[in-house]
Amino acid sequence: MAREKERQQLTESITRLVADRYGGDYSKAFGHYDANKDGKINRAELIALLKDAGIGNLLTRGLWADGVLKQLDLNHDGEISAEELRSG
Repeated sequence: MAREKERQQLTESITRLVADRYGGDYSKAFGHYDANKDGKINRAELIALLKDAGIGNLLTRGLWADGVLKQLDLNHDGEISAEELRSG
């Protein structure tokens, strides 16, 4: 039950961030956080997104990022592609 609550919090916070800053355009948001423009979100880029979304704090944000990567990184390359994000 705690995991579901955390997932809901994460989803709501990211949805709010994308709505507020990117007009609800997830592709635009993905492009912004893909800082090195390689078509993937790596751990550092994900941490930046989580920070902007108000998820976690300096001590816990890395754990949040690890959990997201574990769920969405389907090919286990340590990054999330746009395709993996749509599939997840």
